[in-house]
Amino acid sequence: MSQTLVLSLIASFGLVMLTANVIRRYSRGLDLFLVAERSVGTVVGAMGVAAAWIWAPSLFLAAQKSFQQGLPGIFWFTIPNVASLVLFAFVAQRIRHVFPRGYTLPEYVASRFDGKTHVVYLFSFLSLQVCSLAVQLIAGAAMLQSLSGNPYPLGVAILAMVSVSYSLIDGLQSSIRAHVLQLLIILAGISVLVPAAVHDGGGLSVLETGLSGFQGRYGNLFDPEVAYSFGITVTIGLLAGPIGDQKFWQRAFAFRPGTVFKGFLLGALLFAVVPVSMSFLGFLAAGNPLAAPEVYSGAVSPQQVGPEVVKTVLPGWGLILFVLIVLSGLASTGDSALCAGGSLIAVDVYRRYVNPGSSEARMLRISRLAVSAIAVAAVGIAMIPGITILSLFLFYGTLRSSTLMPTILMLYLQRVPAWGIFWGVALAMAFGLPAYIFGELTNNIHVKVAANIGIILISSIIPLLAFWICGRRTNEMS
Repeated sequence: MSQTLVLSLIASFGLVMLTANVIRRYSRGLDLFLVAERSVGTVVGAMGVAAAWIWAPSLFLAAQKSFQQGLPGIFWFTIPNVASLVLFAFVAQRIRHVFPRGYTLPEYVASRFDGKTHVVYLFSFLSLQVCSLAVQLIAGAAMLQSLSGNPYPLGVAILAMVSVSYSLIDGLQSSIRAHVLQLLIILAGISVLVPAAVHDGGGLSVLETGLSGFQGRYGNLFDPEVAYSFGITVTIGLLAGPIGDQKFWQRAFAFRPGTVFKGFLLGALLFAVVPVSMSFLGFLAAGNPLAAPEVYSGAVSPQQVGPEVVKTVLPGWGLILFVLIVLSGLASTGDSALCAGGSLIAVDVYRRYVNPGSSEARMLRISRLAVSAIAVAAVGIAMIPGITILSLFLFYGTLRSSTLMPTILMLYLQRVPAWGIFWGVALAMAFGLPAYIFGELTNNIHVKVAANIGIILISSIIPLLAFWICGRRTNEMS
């Protein structure tokens, strides 16, 4: 693809997202910017949830896992992804019951516990937003560079500007409005792209041949090797995803009262369509080596098997459509990170530690400044020489896993003391981050599995122990 064509696609995409927000006129209030005035309906909210959970690498990974590990690979990728949103539906309903006028989860932590517990949650949640946006920029800029030769720094800057441009208008309201369009682009694009690729790549018989992966080894849906090497780690990481991410708490606070549970369940179903559909490209390549010859030759990474199939078996329009799908996935996660980070800085940093009596107008200005600052920080990280998606994912993936169980326990056990939550999260981070990184760098699956299980055990046992001690003391005093 020519550089001019790729830049034109990005510019057109950004203009559509910006126009969709500029033509609508809303009051510029703080609640609109941070929680969409808590008026988001079930269907629109569900589309926003699904779009926010579709990050660009997942569009590649679904095809990669079906290509490499057949049905069990895509099973362990899809089921935990969907289950994480289903689990969050219950948690979101709970937070709306116990903290109905909230903006962020760290704000709830501050209302119940002490300052250091709030700070450890704020560090985890804010770091994740910056790193999450940086991952989208790295993935998108690298893809654009490989497709057209556009300079990597130019890709990073342009992609960041696209998300910032409309996020500054109405914050979360702008993000949700854009998500509706982005999800429609993804679903419509997939509905055209995948059937066409299957038809031109050999048909259903080839697809059936590839269900066991390109080596033909994985015919059992519950293959124990795949379950151990991939299923355990990805399940823990994905279940922790929404619970450890302000993007989804922000959406939980934005739903109309009584609709949050149904909204997240519907969002899970809408999301499931995407990885299942993209897996067909991997099955096609596994059943027909001619559909992705450069992957088989080793010239291209298996992670690129999806676009390689599109490029090989379809005319030029197929790759253009694929780029639009990926851009939508990039933007949906990118603008979500910007809005979530803006709420954290405005509510949990500025109002709590800098100016507790700040006016709504002042808070709104701080929120917009925060959106821009997070974009600048993410661009800076993406420009670090040698930085990779893997290194950032390892960092914030461990942070998310460390807050999974303490968050669930604090919401359902009212007598958990602050020290139990703080040390549960802090020690899980201290153990999990170096252990998981060591396992990844040495490619030792046993260490990675042990690190994930260890994070869950540490972050569960300490809060439960604190709960038991607190309950025992209460009984002794009575």
